[in-house]
Amino acid sequence: MSLVVGGVVPIEDVVGRVREASEVMASLAHSGAVLVGDRRHGKTSLARLVQRLAADQGAVVVSISAERETYAEFVSALIAELARLDPAWAHELARIRLTLTAGPVRLERDNRAAATLDDLLDRAIRRARGRTLALFIDEVSVLARNLERTEPGSGDTFLHMLRRVRQENPGRVVTVLSGSIGFHHVSADAPATVNDIPKIAVGPIRSDHATYLAECLLLGSGTPTTDRHAVATAIAAAAENVPYYIQHLVAAGRKSWQDTQIAPYPELIDLLVLDAIENPYDPWDLRHYRDRLPQYYGADAHAIAGLLDIYAHANRPLDVDTVLMRLRAEGSEITDRARLVSSIERLTLDHYLVRAGDADRFSSPLLQRAWKAMRR
Repeated sequence: MSLVVGGVVPIEDVVGRVREASEVMASLAHSGAVLVGDRRHGKTSLARLVQRLAADQGAVVVSISAERETYAEFVSALIAELARLDPAWAHELARIRLTLTAGPVRLERDNRAAATLDDLLDRAIRRARGRTLALFIDEVSVLARNLERTEPGSGDTFLHMLRRVRQENPGRVVTVLSGSIGFHHVSADAPATVNDIPKIAVGPIRSDHATYLAECLLLGSGTPTTDRHAVATAIAAAAENVPYYIQHLVAAGRKSWQDTQIAPYPELIDLLVLDAIENPYDPWDLRHYRDRLPQYYGADAHAIAGLLDIYAHANRPLDVDTVLMRLRAEGSEITDRARLVSSIERLTLDHYLVRAGDADRFSSPLLQRAWKAMRR
């Protein structure tokens, strides 16, 4: 396999997603699914794989990103995709698209776009002529959050509209929704808009699959090793079986060999991880986990960062009362137990923490190491 560091992985090179793909395909017989998981864990690659499988089974597959600022931008992008899939409809769709850009006020354009989207989906369902219309919408919560911030209630309305469309057209339209921002960041009501479809977790792949992927990438990139299987095993373990980090570590191993003419060996891999964490250019973009806190938590970001500091420096899972005692000792804004529990629950949904019985810990040792390095 060729290295694709941070790029779009060819569908034939997607490894270890048989179970998840089967679950998503099974959901298409009903109303669809929500793909949930941390950023860069492979939700997009899984969606692209399922899109091909669904198209092979006769579905009309529409794939679009909702990482847009406005409703009108999203609907315009959907129109462009529908025109590409159905050239006979392109001329009519072009006229519809023109109406979305008219009017000087964004709110007016977004209201028009909302009505247009409803009509557009109805027409697309009819034009499918009995075939299932499968809508794959990535980063759906990004658009919903942007709408909600511009006009409270509009983000919820968008999500409720998608729910209504799939419930009014069982067997005719399904939605597969994904994104790196949880629905709880849109509004308190937003998670309820997807409680009619299953949530399919997309996490690390199996360790044997991760080792196989690393071996394929070492071989495909022409990287010599002292023992390819042993090095691949070390890469999979250091990457915590996440394909994105496996790609990075193979690329780093290849560069190390080119720079030193020393073939990568198992003990080198952890040094490559340490280099990535300490590199001022942040090649793995790990600082995103720190820098996104103001977007996620607003005025509470500073307090949340302090809370994560406590977990980052712990060598075991911590129970709520232990954390609360430490927060109070440090003068944190979080002094109420109920508020702490709520914060922990949100951090779990955002993939920073994971529950371990009655305690909690960082979800990823790699992220824990990076957090300590970033926070100094």
